[in-house]
Amino acid sequence: MKHGLRGLAIGASLVLLATACGGGKKEDGTTTSGEFSGVSITFSTSLAETELPAVQQVIDAFQEASGATVTLTQVDSATLPQKLQVEVDSGNHTIHLFAQDNLALRALVDQELVEDLSDVEIPDGVNPTLIPEQFDGVSYFLPYRPNVKVVYVNKGRFEEAGATPPTTVDEFVSTAEKLKADAGQPKVVIQLEGSSGAAAVTISSWIVSYGGDPLILNDEGSVQAFTTLQQLWQDELLAPESLQSKFDTDIDYLRGETAWMAQNWPFTTATLADQGILGEFDVYSGWAGPAGPANVVGGEVLGIPRGVSGKQKDAAVALAQYLMSKEAQEILVAENAWPSVRDDALGQVPEEQKQTFDAIQEALQSGWYRPNVAYWGDVDEAINQAIQQIMVDGQPVQSTLDALHGQIEKAATDAGAQYPPSS
Repeated sequence: MKHGLRGLAIGASLVLLATACGGGKKEDGTTTSGEFSGVSITFSTSLAETELPAVQQVIDAFQEASGATVTLTQVDSATLPQKLQVEVDSGNHTIHLFAQDNLALRALVDQELVEDLSDVEIPDGVNPTLIPEQFDGVSYFLPYRPNVKVVYVNKGRFEEAGATPPTTVDEFVSTAEKLKADAGQPKVVIQLEGSSGAAAVTISSWIVSYGGDPLILNDEGSVQAFTTLQQLWQDELLAPESLQSKFDTDIDYLRGETAWMAQNWPFTTATLADQGILGEFDVYSGWAGPAGPANVVGGEVLGIPRGVSGKQKDAAVALAQYLMSKEAQEILVAENAWPSVRDDALGQVPEEQKQTFDAIQEALQSGWYRPNVAYWGDVDEAINQAIQQIMVDGQPVQSTLDALHGQIEKAATDAGAQYPPSS
């Protein structure tokens, strides 16, 4: 049934897309090729092997309706700026549309590697809160693939422990205490692994939920957040595996019951479903700090390299608009379990994953974008040091954060950035 519905969606999308691309109708009523017949473009996006078929399916639909030829390539986030620099300087473009990590945009703008896309119409239905930030009032990027963490709870173990999924920090502490009392050891894992950036995502969410700013790090909210985390660690309410916890380890921790509660990206749901154990877990949006909930929004946005022009640029824009369409987003949601930039693209979500997508949509309402500053890597490192010094070593919170704030301020100054930031 799902495949049949998807076929209808693609068929409808082809008619809409062909109309948008200038296509017409043959005498038999079938759609003719669009205005991009004979135009070849390349789309760069980093994908897991299991994600490729659904993206290719979307690309195939676009090719059929538009007449364009689209080649998929994969250039990782760290390598993309260097590759684009070479191509922009030479005028020899092998990439015409790209998807890039939403935390890695500043370098592309500062190095003048991307086209101004302010005039590109974003389709109706795209969640306005997920439209990428502007730089100096200019829109260089378009929404594509958001990501936000949700919380996985072992239903059976929670019931045995008399615990409920926490919705506030106070409840988080209470829940962690009940789980530890029942298991004899901590059963809550939070992602504090440093080299992957996982720790900075976790700590940023905690700080913002306390009303703080990770770029400042020694403000009142940051101090309060770290004071709570230090107490949780000292009371042994967080599993020691938290220090190694990141996107891939948490699936093993949940499956092996090292963790009875863990927060992770939603691909976890598809993995647990493939393993036949998703039904053992409840999935929800998470807990709020004193200032409210705060969830780091990750994922990728779309951009076009500077200098791409003519029919190739037009085709790249058309592909970007199609990737934002309801029809394309429905395929990516249903097949890859990707969060969507649209609230109306969830119609084909498998029944067992509906709870996850409800949690995703709720978490996105409290989404927080990490600022695209040149010194974010220094903020990331300062957070890693704070975890070691404050949580693990038990050093005083305020004085430790004061020193780390100084490191961030120096990094910002060295980068020529405004500090403290204006917002």
